[in-house]
Amino acid sequence: MGQIDTMDNKTGTNIKYGITQIPDVCKPIERIDKYWGYMDTLFDFENCTVKRIFMRKGCQSSLEFHCIKREVYYVESGILKIGLRVGRAENKSVTLSEGEIFHIEPGLMHMRIAVTDCIIVEISTKDNNSDSHIVEDGTKYIHKEV
Repeated sequence: MGQIDTMDNKTGTNIKYGITQIPDVCKPIERIDKYWGYMDTLFDFENCTVKRIFMRKGCQSSLEFHCIKREVYYVESGILKIGLRVGRAENKSVTLSEGEIFHIEPGLMHMRIAVTDCIIVEISTKDNNSDSHIVEDGTKYIHKEV
């Protein structure tokens, strides 16, 4: 089978559609090792980035925020605490278990804290390092709720 010809009724032109080749099977685009585990970038399209993040039990990322980037965390396995700084520097947290989802809007200060070994799938708008603003260094900072 090849491509199928059809007529576009609006323009009166002949258009071809249908995929004729199977896409390649591939590996993650990039792996970045971190002090708390690693991040695999699964794909990075024009408006969307997907990462698979592994965090070791007891480790945490830095407290950060983004001005433009929106993120969604899906916990594939384990238990993840998300440390948040809201309002007038109030520390709060949300704990997610396997199968749960959490949305992070621009401006929300957040950090990942691994209660157990965990795997997180992060779906976000285009990833751009210049939009990651570190507030507290995860190697030194301890997230305490008020």
